[in-house]
Amino acid sequence: MPYQPRVLLVIADSSRTGGPEHVLTLARELRAAGWQVAVAAPPGDLVDRCQSLEVTSLPLGSSGRDLGLAPIRLRQLARRYHADLVHSHGLRAGWLVRRARLRVPWVHTHHLDSWFTANPVRTAVHRRELRAIGRRARLQIAVSQSVFEFVTETVGTPAGRVRVVPNGIDPLRPRLRARPAGARVGVLASLTPSKGVDLALMALATPPGRELSLVVGGQGPELQSLVDLAERLQVAGRVDFVGPVTDRQRFFDSCDVVWVPSRAEPFGLVACEAMSAGLPVVGTRVGGLPEILDPPRSGALVAPANPTALASVTAALLRDGDRYRRLSEAGPERVRLRYSAARMAALTRGVYREVLD
Repeated sequence: MPYQPRVLLVIADSSRTGGPEHVLTLARELRAAGWQVAVAAPPGDLVDRCQSLEVTSLPLGSSGRDLGLAPIRLRQLARRYHADLVHSHGLRAGWLVRRARLRVPWVHTHHLDSWFTANPVRTAVHRRELRAIGRRARLQIAVSQSVFEFVTETVGTPAGRVRVVPNGIDPLRPRLRARPAGARVGVLASLTPSKGVDLALMALATPPGRELSLVVGGQGPELQSLVDLAERLQVAGRVDFVGPVTDRQRFFDSCDVVWVPSRAEPFGLVACEAMSAGLPVVGTRVGGLPEILDPPRSGALVAPANPTALASVTAALLRDGDRYRRLSEAGPERVRLRYSAARMAALTRGVYREVLD
């Protein structure tokens, strides 16, 4: 077998969220294709799962007292691993790689975490860092057309230095639904303001939402405030907060429709997962969701921050058996063609070859 380059994937987050999920999937697919790959990440869930899949993981500090030494540590890791290429994921990892001044080609993926737009000061600081990353990285990857437009138009990166590689997933087992079994809505998300779970609760309190029930999977800093909001809105009896979800197949199989009510969403991994399971999805018209849902063929969209529209469109969908069935049938095929892990990894290998040739 011809020599395959040694790729070092770098991420400053080991949680079970979109960026780390992407890195784990990419690492597994690269290894399956015969590439040599290692993951540099802080201790946590991502590192544990790398070990369970026998993907090489390297320790990386990225916060507190470790932050100042992290670029030096990363430079040492890359040298000891004999990396031919480094691929960073997310703003903090890009900062680490830029400060490490590695002497190998560098590719950076923009996941645009929701905290990027937390406030005007942070936005300005982060935009400056994105521009610095853009000047140093050989090529950059945007996980959606929406992210591509942000990086090129708002940040100012030349379009010729950015490639669009949509996130990819391992499709779940599709269960085609001829009609809804009930009116149970699922939301699976980090419990943060950008995910709009509060909007889902408000939707239940609107006239068209009164027949709906809601199951919320996920954890995060907003949990208690969301529980309190459900009580104030008098919808707590129709809401089930189930905490972290490890069996996503089981979660989606228990739902009749899925909401992605985000205020900001660079991609929309949960929408892909739900569609792959044969579930109709109603999302907000933000970020990468219009690309994924491709309404009206594969999903439905509503204006962001509009609980009444969210409930109204969903109630109408649950009453329209023919449309419900069509969306259930269309979702798995769209994910298979455009958002599979294999396609994402193949496109990423193409970017690697561009910078290595």
